[in-house]
Amino acid sequence: MAGDLGVGPDVLKQGGKDILEVLKPVKEVDLGDEAKQASEIGDDDAAAAMVTFCATWEGGAAFLADCAATLAEGLNKANGDFDDTDQAIRDSVNSVKKVLV
Repeated sequence: MAGDLGVGPDVLKQGGKDILEVLKPVKEVDLGDEAKQASEIGDDDAAAAMVTFCATWEGGAAFLADCAATLAEGLNKANGDFDDTDQAIRDSVNSVKKVLV
């Protein structure tokens, strides 16, 4: 049953796992060595641009990783909420069955 979310709980859980898996290489973005080598370019403006690029790219990767991790956390919470709601409904149905029997 998909409900209003349009997908079942297993899809939510897998989506969260998939996002975290994709983030592994993003968390490893480190352009410090490349930025340090910028001075070897031989042109001060090009070296400064390289340092700026490396810092911006690292910052952007970290920002995207944080956003994606927040999304994965939301999917995992939605999955948990879905499971909790299903269990509450089962418990309610079972209590009604016991009263009717």
